[in-house]
Amino acid sequence: MSKPYRSIWISGVVLSMMLTGCSAAPAAVHPANTVSLIQVKETPLTTIYDLSGTLQARTSSPVSFEMGGTVDSLGVDIGATVNQGTILARLDTDDLDLKVAEAQQAVQQAAAGQSSATASLSNARAVRTAAEASVAAAQAQVEGARSKQQGVLDGARSQQKAQARNAVSKAQAAYNQVQSAAKRAEALYQNGLLSQQENEQAQTALSNAEAVLNDAKEQLSLTVEGASTSDRASAAAAVKQAQVGIESARASVSQAEAGIQQAEAGVEQAQASYDQTRVALDQARLARSKSMLKSPLSGVVLDKTISAGQVAGAGTTAFTIGEIDHLKVLLPVPDSEIGQWKKGQQVSITLYDEQRTGTITTIYPKTNDNTGSISVEVQIANPKHDWKPGQVVKASRQIGAKKGIMVPIAAVISTDDAPYVFRNINSKAVRTPVQTGSLYNNQLVITSGLKPGDQIVTSGADRLFDGDPIQGQNKSSAQGAGQQ
Repeated sequence: MSKPYRSIWISGVVLSMMLTGCSAAPAAVHPANTVSLIQVKETPLTTIYDLSGTLQARTSSPVSFEMGGTVDSLGVDIGATVNQGTILARLDTDDLDLKVAEAQQAVQQAAAGQSSATASLSNARAVRTAAEASVAAAQAQVEGARSKQQGVLDGARSQQKAQARNAVSKAQAAYNQVQSAAKRAEALYQNGLLSQQENEQAQTALSNAEAVLNDAKEQLSLTVEGASTSDRASAAAAVKQAQVGIESARASVSQAEAGIQQAEAGVEQAQASYDQTRVALDQARLARSKSMLKSPLSGVVLDKTISAGQVAGAGTTAFTIGEIDHLKVLLPVPDSEIGQWKKGQQVSITLYDEQRTGTITTIYPKTNDNTGSISVEVQIANPKHDWKPGQVVKASRQIGAKKGIMVPIAAVISTDDAPYVFRNINSKAVRTPVQTGSLYNNQLVITSGLKPGDQIVTSGADRLFDGDPIQGQNKSSAQGAGQQ
């Protein structure tokens, strides 16, 4: 009770005594005041940090399309749980599908060109084979002509007859080979796989081989039968003609080599064209695959900024995916007290009526210019995903210090900056001045005036006067320190 109210109460008593006069009646016995008592003792003084912060996902990642386009459909909404690779949204792919189809057609055409170029190279090599056979036949023709001429000049001998017969055999073999090549060239020409010029070259080689064979046969006949003067002249002319034939055949070989080189260049060009169309097809398919936006990690959809039918730009955030198996909160710790905070220490985190234990993972090195505090990151397990990013939590941490006496603030009465408490001495309230220190969770540190074991009044102290009788239930000690 404060002084003014006590003065009024005393004045009323005096006035009543004056009105009733002095009497010899005994003074009234006042009943004992019912109060709550506690026995004080030394307890560890604690420092409690009571901070607050907003829950965040431990890790989060913005997700955006790699290419722009119109959003065709959405696969998830805010709050959905997704796995890595889950399709979040799709862009319209009509234009992309058309490009893929065109690229596939180009690949097919390039493959056909590649096959045609390979066939042309095969044909060119066949022409060279025929030309080489023509050279062999021309060489045999030269040899036959010279042998015939020699037979005409020298007359027939047994060795010459044998040579003539041998020349016929060689010419016959060459003719057979050229004949097979000519038939093959004719068939390729008929099927459109060989040019007319190449076919004509093969047929000419056949004619030359046939002429060589006939000459060889004629030479054999002359060798056996002998030759006239005109035959001698004819034989000399045949030698010259055969020499011209061999040069022509060698020119055909050179021409065939040029055809092979041209065909090989065509094969290389066709291969390059095919490779180019394959690259274009792969790029078209890759572009179409980018029309699907997939989650890069497993977690929960924290935010969504697009809707179906909207035009999404490349690189513009469409979703934010967070991992909330663990959450984090940044606590603003005063820089003067940051020395009490260490990585790995535990912190009590409270959301509504639920409390969890978090662990300090990061102490940031920079002081906030506006608040003068340093951010301390605390991570909290969230296995059921029942705590959500964006919720505001309270964080507290208790640090042991020296011992002292702490009493409930309701037990301390302060009048004119002279605080006091009522001690219980022989069931009477004895006013006892005290000096106070820091306040912790509705409890004051008593620096002097009390000692361990004293009983003090807590509830009801404001109704007492010094010396009032009291009764009440004792409590073993003062409450422990709470949150600042």
